[in-house]
Amino acid sequence: MFSTRYDSDQKIWSGRHLAPFHHESVSLGRAIYYNLSFNRNVVGQISAETGLTVTNGEICDQMLAIASNLAVRGAKKGQVIAIVAKNGPNIAPATFAAFFLGIAVNTLDPNYSVDEISHMLRQTQPCIVLCDRENYPNVQSAIQSMKSTARIINFGLRIEGVENIEDYLVPTGKEEALTREIVDVNGSTCAVILCSSGTTGMSKGVSLTHQHFLYMMSYPVFVDCYHNGIMLCFSSLYWLSGMAHLLLTTFLGMTRVITTETFNVDLCLDIIQKYQVTHLITAPVQLAGILSHKSLSPTSLASIREYMVGGSVVPKDNWLKIQAYMPNGSIKIVYGMSEVGYATCQEYRSTKYSTGKLAPDLQLKIVGDDGQNCPPGQTGEICFKPRFKFIGYIGNPEATNEIVDADGWVHSGDIGMMDADGDLQIVDRMKEILKYSNHHVSPSEIEEIIFSHPEVEYVAVVGVPDAVFTDLPAAMVVRKEGGTVTEKEISQLVASQLSNPKHLRGGVYFVNKLPLTPSGKVIKRKVKETVIELYKARHQ
Repeated sequence: MFSTRYDSDQKIWSGRHLAPFHHESVSLGRAIYYNLSFNRNVVGQISAETGLTVTNGEICDQMLAIASNLAVRGAKKGQVIAIVAKNGPNIAPATFAAFFLGIAVNTLDPNYSVDEISHMLRQTQPCIVLCDRENYPNVQSAIQSMKSTARIINFGLRIEGVENIEDYLVPTGKEEALTREIVDVNGSTCAVILCSSGTTGMSKGVSLTHQHFLYMMSYPVFVDCYHNGIMLCFSSLYWLSGMAHLLLTTFLGMTRVITTETFNVDLCLDIIQKYQVTHLITAPVQLAGILSHKSLSPTSLASIREYMVGGSVVPKDNWLKIQAYMPNGSIKIVYGMSEVGYATCQEYRSTKYSTGKLAPDLQLKIVGDDGQNCPPGQTGEICFKPRFKFIGYIGNPEATNEIVDADGWVHSGDIGMMDADGDLQIVDRMKEILKYSNHHVSPSEIEEIIFSHPEVEYVAVVGVPDAVFTDLPAAMVVRKEGGTVTEKEISQLVASQLSNPKHLRGGVYFVNKLPLTPSGKVIKRKVKETVIELYKARHQ
């Protein structure tokens, strides 16, 4: 479905063109309403904890009830509703209700601290915050610290003195009239404010349009073999993958399986077996966990047609190994960024290790250190120009101008190259590239070598600051259960395969687990903080 064309004169690659499916005045909520209405009997969602099954028709009715109650209470287009919650059963209709009214949705990590919540809410200034009972104290403290007038509505068990989402599920009698009120949007109307991942610093609000999500999620080109599909993803709506899980299943007529639990391999495999999941989305670290788990058998993933992995570099060994457990499906590496959406994807059943070809109506260029566009085979910064442009970071024009240049190109901060076949190869993050004695050192290159050791579960490589050499490469390693690999063995493995500047002069440090975001991304800044502390303690 994805393809790449190359303009050798301009040194620019382009994905194939797709004709517009929705007029730009159609809101995401209106399109969702049509899909749910026309497929009312399709099972839209299953809650793994309780087995609760709801049809598209039931979700549609819930959406209209919530939208009607919100409207009666004064909510309207142009406002923002923040969601700080896990994947509970009422997340979908509440989110869809906001879309239906033309209200932008700001999705926050349900594990955010008070400071992190207040940091985001100061940017987005929501009128309402939806949260779980468990994180209500943090949300309340954040709102109070801001002196905000935002109302709180909680999911789950009631909290005394706080509105509950169940109150909004009671019909007002105005639902039918609401369906006849058209909320017009245009190419610059904000639908979603995602949070940048926060793996290297405080999050920014990524503002995206209705058309951006309609284009990316409603075309049947981003998912293969979706007919009668059942999709599982552990990410909350804070992540692009969580939003994709919600919207792709809705527009493609699939069933999504949701859970409020964080990822663990036993639970993942149990859900796959119980519900015969056909489509799975995880991060690379979760893929590694599945592969090393004692319960994985040749039949564990037999129902899977498509396993999409993205969010960080996928080790080649794991990409190869998992395919032996998927007799009826294929693994696909997916690459993208919040500001652009899905950018590249491997072809179904691809036998070539890469990040894949370009998404439709997306342009890509590779910019070298000299600022010039690179031809195939040369490495530089990956830059994108999407059809539906990222609005910007809300309330932060300086940061927007840093990532989007005057010609509309979004600078990813990732280093890579396009090969002769039109496939993207990711090398590393620009911000994570180390420098040892003026030599550039790629952490992911070292990580792949260490990861090849049979007793290594996962690894993260960072730099220890040094006054003479700038960065001393160091590795934080998680051993597999029963593993006994030593620091000396890891250091010798790297030294035997990589040049001198890439040797682990900063040391090797074994830990029980890496610091991860809820979606499975390694938080490199926390890894670096810990490694620096361990290095200093070792060299006192």
